[in-house]
This record gives sequence, structure tokens and C-alpha cells, in this order.
Amino acid sequence: MTDLFIEPFGGMAGDMFLAALLDLQDERFDLTVLEDLAQDLFPGEVQLTVSEVWRGGLSGRHLRVQTKTDAALPMRCLKDLLGRLDRARLSARVRERAGRVLQLLAEAEGRVHGCSPQEVHFHEVGAVDTLIDVAGAALALERLGIERVLVTPPLVGSGTVTCAHGEMPVPVPAVVELLRGRPTLMGGGRERTTPTGAAILAALCDEFAPPTTFQTERVGYGAGTADPSEQPPNLLRLQLGQAADQSSGASGRRRTEVDLLEVTIDDMTGEDVGHLTGCLRAAGALEVWSAPVFMKKDRPGVVLSALMRTGRRAVLEDVVFRWSTSLGVRWLKVERLECARRNIKVELRGAEVRVKIRQRPGVEAGSTLTIEERDLFPEHDDVAALAEHANLTLRQVRAEVTALALDELALEVVVPIKAGSSS
Repeated sequence: MTDLFIEPFGGMAGDMFLAALLDLQDERFDLTVLEDLAQDLFPGEVQLTVSEVWRGGLSGRHLRVQTKTDAALPMRCLKDLLGRLDRARLSARVRERAGRVLQLLAEAEGRVHGCSPQEVHFHEVGAVDTLIDVAGAALALERLGIERVLVTPPLVGSGTVTCAHGEMPVPVPAVVELLRGRPTLMGGGRERTTPTGAAILAALCDEFAPPTTFQTERVGYGAGTADPSEQPPNLLRLQLGQAADQSSGASGRRRTEVDLLEVTIDDMTGEDVGHLTGCLRAAGALEVWSAPVFMKKDRPGVVLSALMRTGRRAVLEDVVFRWSTSLGVRWLKVERLECARRNIKVELRGAEVRVKIRQRPGVEAGSTLTIEERDLFPEHDDVAALAEHANLTLRQVRAEVTALALDELALEVVVPIKAGSSS
């Protein structure tokens, strides 16, 4: 399993996050990938520049997005931004993640200014670079195969800042709304965490706490545009690797504690329950499911359940009370055993298909000798797209992809040559 560990010790902004991702220097997400995304979202309107800068005694990457609208930022609403996402050549997962960030951002601005998310005019956050920041973050998580995101409490800043709505306290009200119920750090003498940065953390991070131990494979630093004299330096650090729990190890077993939400409903339509289910999933729930029950006076109802990483209860509570008639929710602590996993890609009939590989408990980590067909899970979206293009059944594509994946894994096994044998 690949984890991303975010350390916003100097602040968090969308451009800082993208710059740090580029500083990881992983070919799966480089400047070319980001430029292609920018041109897909805004054809012919965007130019990206990445440079190395110093903030205090540390160096990092700085990302600059230049557009034709730099002089006068357009006012866009949520529908405009989501429309560009829908038209872009992105996977459903990337669109869902990016849409979740934008939805949370609009909801926070709406609560602050007393209007619905659809009525929010984004002003600064409606600029072209914000959509690139949000979509780029979601795309990076997919291309890097990141399955869990952890973050330390972000430095949000202090003082005041002048924006489109006048002089505001720091952290600005939208940041406070987005990070409500989560730990933050005050200080820094100016705005350190922006609404876009806070929305990325709120929507995409699974845990607001550092891991006990972390095995780092790549490190990246992203710099903000400002270079304040106040410490700490205006930098964000990312570590790509794997968090290790005390109960995990070579066996592939990782036991984690998660929160289980339960809410019982008997006065909502099936359509409304379905919408609530989707909203819980979009808010970051690990799993959402429902079960039929009988309630008072033998009325049929449902128990809606959702799993969430610890530290994010307030997010799901807000969703429940906004989209349901429930008068309350129940929370339980449950233990979750997670198998280690990794992803590979195979090429079939000119198309790439992603395959998830499960490491069953008790199997030596990294071993391919014990990988069986039951441990391979071709990505359904890729399988469906290829089946439609090649006029095949889903079963045929899965069988061919699985066979190719097993062949590729077999090549990873290094068979030692006995001494004295000929080459």
C-alpha cells in the first residue's frame, strides 16, 4: 500500500501541494502530466512554470500558473467548475475526488456568506489555477497509486488579510469552516493555509495525525509565493512511502481502528436515501451500506452505515444532518484488518488496464511466488472501457487481463543461476 504523508509545517495552498508533488520527481506525475491536464481543462489559456526557490534554509519547488485572466479574475460558480471537470479526459475517480474538493469549498463559502453552494461566486478561488490545483491533486493521487493520505495539523496563520470581501481575520472564515473539528496550528504572522488548500486536506486526507513510523521512498517540498520573514519558512513537505502500524509487518496484516456511523431512518424515500449514501461516500467515507429493518409500528426502514478514518466524524455528521431527517447518529469504534496491496498496469489490445494485487495475511511481503488469480482485481472502469471498444464481454477482458498480470508477475521472480551452469 502506498501512503502520502503531508506536513504543512509552513502552510498549505493548492499550488504548494502541486509543487511538492512535482518535487517528488516521480515520472508517473511530472510537469508534462500536469501541463496536459491544464490544456485539457483550459485549452490554449495556461502556461505552467516550475522553478527551484529558497525559503529560509530550505529549497523547494515553486509552481506558477500564468493565464490570460491574471489581470482580472473571472467570477465562477460551482456549476462552471464542475462542468469543466466533466468535459476533461479524466477517470471517474479523479472527477469524483476533485468534485468533492470543490463541493466542500463551495459549501464552506456558502455557510460563511449565507447562501447556497450553487450561489457562491468564487472570486479568488474561481481563478483558473484553483481548478488546476484541485484536479491536479486528484490526478496525482491516482497516478501515484496513493491509497491513504495522512497529514499533521496544518499551520493556518495569524493576523488579517485583505481579499475580495475586505479585510478578514486569519485563518479566513472559509478555512475555519473547512477544518472545523480537526486540529490546526496558529501562527506564522500571515495567511498560511488558503481555502483551496484547506479543502484539499478536508476532502482527501484520511487521518489528521502523524503515523507512528513511516518508511519514506520519495520526499518533495513545495514553496508558497510569499517569502515572509516570520518563521517557519513558507514550505510544505510531502513524503511518499508506507506508514507502518505496530500490528503490521512482513505478514501483510495491518489492524487499524476506524469509526462506524449508524443512522436509522423510516421516513425518507428510496431516492433520498440513495442521495444520502452518495453524499457520505463523496465526503470520504471508506465504505457505505444500508440494510432493511422494521421500526416502530412495524414501519419499514433502513439502517445506513458508514466507515470513516478516525478524526473525521464531524464531516459525516454534517452530511447526515443536511441530507436526512435523522435526529441523531450513533458512533462505534471498530477494528479493521487491511491487506497490503499494490497496483500494476498491463497492456491489452492497445489499452492500459490497472490491476490491484492483494497480499493475503501470512504471505511474505513483496513475494510473487504465492500470488494467485484470486489475488488479482482488474480495475472495472478500465475493463468496461476496453470491452466496449473491442466488442468483448467483461468476462473475456478480465480473463485476458488476469492472465497477462500473472505472466508479468512471474517475470518479477528472479531464479538464481547455479554455480557452474552455462549462460
